[in-house]
Amino acid sequence: MPSVHFLWGKFDFRAILERTEESKAMAQPDRGFRNKSGQYFVLKSLQNLYRTEWYDFVRSTAHGLQLEETLWQNNGKSHYVEYPQDLQDVACSICAVEMDLSPLQPVELA
Repeated sequence: MPSVHFLWGKFDFRAILERTEESKAMAQPDRGFRNKSGQYFVLKSLQNLYRTEWYDFVRSTAHGLQLEETLWQNNGKSHYVEYPQDLQDVACSICAVEMDLSPLQPVELA
């Protein structure tokens, strides 16, 4: 599966894409992409490196004006951290640029 590793501030992230059918990608337009040869991809997981282990994004747990608390898990271990509200949008934008993909839904960053 293709992935993009990026740094945002002092944090390491990894976005993992999965090749999929057009209908499944269209069902998640905010996480879907298309390449020049017509293949479709979706953001399968967003991961954060914490203490030398990759944690998977689970969900937002609390919302603030600019930051939101997010839950990340790895093999039953949980990690909570505050990140800007548009973290997934930023990850999708970076994936699109780095892998020369077209987002199915335009990303508007604040």
